[in-house]
Amino acid sequence: MNVAISVSNRRADTTGAPRIVCGNSDYVAVFTFDSEWNDYADKTARFQYFKDGKFEHVDIEFTGSSCAIPVLNGIDRVEIGVFAGEIRTTTPAVVPCCRCISDIPADEYAAPVDMYDQIMDMVQEAMNPPPESGDDEYFIVTAEGDYVTTSEGDYVIAKE
Repeated sequence: MNVAISVSNRRADTTGAPRIVCGNSDYVAVFTFDSEWNDYADKTARFQYFKDGKFEHVDIEFTGSSCAIPVLNGIDRVEIGVFAGEIRTTTPAVVPCCRCISDIPADEYAAPVDMYDQIMDMVQEAMNPPPESGDDEYFIVTAEGDYVTTSEGDYVIAKE
């Protein structure tokens, strides 16, 4: 699968509406360069992306007008640009990426905990404090009528 990128006036832009499905190894970046790049046979394509809270990049050296796109995983977009010589460089062309089914290994997936059960566990713990909490650290407050009282019946706050 080809991802077409046109380079003109040092600006890289995608042609069409390419989209990369992560986890695949058959993508090729095909560049169309303006005459400004005629003196540069050897070029480097940079593929940069944001993953796991940081920016990363992969540089691929190539001659001619195309190079393989590295296998990408777990990203939403990749920026593709080219540089050569001392120094000629482009802006990045942005290509959206779709996460693939193998981006999240099944053994790392944990089903979300039911929020209702979490809340009920917290309420149960509040109603039955552990013995090691001590009376001076832990008490239950309930609302009764116009007043808020502790479990011992003491008034804590009066409604105005």
